[in-house]
Amino acid sequence: MKINVAPLLKQPVGTQAEYEVSESPIDPRGENAGLTEAGATSIEADIVATHTNPGAYLEGDARATIAEQCSRCLRAIETPVEAHFAEQYYSTIDVVSGDAKEAPPPDAKRISSDFKIDLTPLLREEIILATPLAPLCRPDCKGLCLVCGRDLNEEPHDHDAPVDERWTKLSKLKEFHPER
Repeated sequence: MKINVAPLLKQPVGTQAEYEVSESPIDPRGENAGLTEAGATSIEADIVATHTNPGAYLEGDARATIAEQCSRCLRAIETPVEAHFAEQYYSTIDVVSGDAKEAPPPDAKRISSDFKIDLTPLLREEIILATPLAPLCRPDCKGLCLVCGRDLNEEPHDHDAPVDERWTKLSKLKEFHPER
């Protein structure tokens, strides 16, 4: 989603504008398609843009649903994710006069010459950072059997422990009786 901040930048410093992003499910060919790279299937975000001296300061909250796999049993799950974000965007051109402004820092996010900010990269980055590294389908997920690979949540079972032939001589020590 792109927002036009030109009207905001024409207002006095400190003026705020509110924006809302909501899409469920995310259209893979739509303007928020970049969010699917983060695994998002739906997104809701409330954003407040504030006119600052260098440009626009965006702050907000995003709520998304991420399609993932349980890290233990590999079932497909949907994980809810919430993120709070704040980012300063620098204007390189004065919106009223069209004159070039002071160069922003090299790693700063810039407002394009058409005064539109694409929110998709910002939201994608924040969703990725808020996504759990090892998602679980439920907190007590038992995972997969290490021997046969069956789901232990559906079929709890045990296997006889395989015996390493190299330890067979040491196992005879269990039969040792010091009193003899």
